[in-house]
Amino acid sequence: MNIYKFTIGNFAVNNYLVHAYDSVQAILFDAGEDTDPILQKIDDLGLELAYLVNTHGHGDHIIGNAKILNSTGAQLLIHELDEPYLSDSQLNLSAFLGAELKSPKPDRTLREGEKISIENLDFMVIHTPGHTPGHISLVCSGHAFVGDVIFRGSIGRTDFPLSSGQQLIESIRLKIYPLPDETILYPGHGPNTTVGNEKMSNPFVSM
Repeated sequence: MNIYKFTIGNFAVNNYLVHAYDSVQAILFDAGEDTDPILQKIDDLGLELAYLVNTHGHGDHIIGNAKILNSTGAQLLIHELDEPYLSDSQLNLSAFLGAELKSPKPDRTLREGEKISIENLDFMVIHTPGHTPGHISLVCSGHAFVGDVIFRGSIGRTDFPLSSGQQLIESIRLKIYPLPDETILYPGHGPNTTVGNEKMSNPFVSM
């Protein structure tokens, strides 16, 4: 698969545009503050964006939803437990920045074990709560798009409304670490890493 990484906005959010090598149908994971580079890449490659998937509902990951959806006609997907974040500025944290961010409503909500398919790529939905109640990770063919669950040498914050440190640790140990060691992790912030690297060296979560 082709994976294009865009690190954008004041919070340096990683957004990932993905499509199969032999297909123009694409999927986007998260939509940060400045979506112009993403839209330009979609246009340059002649891609058709089928889905925009929010790994979770915090403002830095959903602020670009409306522009992406209006520009591409893609469907918006998010876990059912994080759907309220799309319209609640306290939950999505935009109120703390003096804004009232509201995203369009999702076309569909997701649950653990569902698949999101584009052509010959199937992304498995894994419920990885802790950072938010409905945080998800998406796994496909040795690649895992993990949002703000785990970073290289670090983990997601749990000092936000409805966050849970215990849930986050359990998500990493029970959902992320059981993946094959060579699985590449694509986090919502910072550089890529692998399951094996984090199991061996992440100081916050040991096996």
